[in-house]
Amino acid sequence: MTGAERPLDVHADLTVEVDGATVSIRGYGDLVVVRAPSLAAARALSTGTGLLLDRLHDADVTLDLRVRGHSVARAGPGHDPGLLSRAVGAAPARLSPGGVVLSLLD
Repeated sequence: MTGAERPLDVHADLTVEVDGATVSIRGYGDLVVVRAPSLAAARALSTGTGLLLDRLHDADVTLDLRVRGHSVARAGPGHDPGLLSRAVGAAPARLSPGGVVLSLLD
C-alpha cells in the first residue's frame, strides 16, 4: 500500500465560520460529520472540496454533510454519486433528496 491508500482515522472537533455561518466538523475515526445551519452555508463550504473528498475516499474515510440535523450528502467508499449528484454538480458526494427536503422544512 502507498501512503495515499492507507486507512486514516480522523479525530477532530472544529468550528469554522463560512460566509457568516458557524459550521461544526467532528471526526469519529473513519467518519467525518459536517453540520451546517443551512444549505447555503453547506454550499459555500463545498467550494473547492473535490480534491479533499477524493483524498478522504482514498483514505477510507466517509464524509456526512448534515443540514439542520438531516443528512443531505455523503461521500466516501461505497457512496456512488448517482445521477442526481452528477446533474447538480455535487459529485463525488451522493445527495439525499429526502434529507435536502427535510432540511428546507425545518
